[in-house]
Amino acid sequence: MSALVVYAGSGVSGVDAKGRTTIPAELRDSVQQSSGANSVCISRHNSLPCLIGFGGAERLKLRADIEAQWQSAVTRGTEFDRELAGVSASSIFETAFEASGRFVLSPMLKHFGRIEDRAFFFGATTHFMLWNPDVFLKEAPAAFNSIKDELNYWLSEAAKRSK
Repeated sequence: MSALVVYAGSGVSGVDAKGRTTIPAELRDSVQQSSGANSVCISRHNSLPCLIGFGGAERLKLRADIEAQWQSAVTRGTEFDRELAGVSASSIFETAFEASGRFVLSPMLKHFGRIEDRAFFFGATTHFMLWNPDVFLKEAPAAFNSIKDELNYWLSEAAKRSK
């Protein structure tokens, strides 16, 4: 397993009827470095209508963080519910991807991420996010306004190619 990486870059990928989509190259390299293999972890975002993805090193860090919180609580003599702390980690799905970055989003992940025929990927330092582009443009927090410009760029490039 490699060290933690920084996820940066963006792109829009199609999603077919079987849920196959492709991680953009800039992000794919980071996932490979983190996992030490062609393996990606995908999970629901805790509060936004999207998915998050990351490599194996980040998944192990989540586990280590929960253990550190538990040890700190023991030291302080306070209660700590490891099960409750690990709830978000319990919905992480790990899947292999091809050298091209293609992998399959399960129907459940597509449902919770509101992903349909396209996915907008963008790096968010410790992970990357996967959004339905239409949902992102309508519902992403104002803090993501500059990222909306990136999405609009990718959408305009796709429109040029389809002409």
